[in-house]
Amino acid sequence: MKINAPIFGIAGSIAIGITYTTFAMLLKLWPAKVIKFIGSAHMMPKLELITPYIKVTPQAIIMGITSHMVTGFLIFWLIAILYNKLQRQQK
Repeated sequence: MKINAPIFGIAGSIAIGITYTTFAMLLKLWPAKVIKFIGSAHMMPKLELITPYIKVTPQAIIMGITSHMVTGFLIFWLIAILYNKLQRQQK
């Protein structure tokens, strides 16, 4: 089975973009609860040290979405390319 690398990259990029947007909106609405949740999920015990430096602005949200989607596209595209090469070598 061959994976269409650009389509796979776009699908992964969209999934990452939706996830990032969801967390960004939650962070904008409930900053203390979301920071506590993200900190516990990443096992970071000293959140008080970084909390003053976290600024949720529209520019930061747009830049974060853009950078994560571009990076996500590249990673998923590369995974599809590697998968296709490994599949070709098995035959």
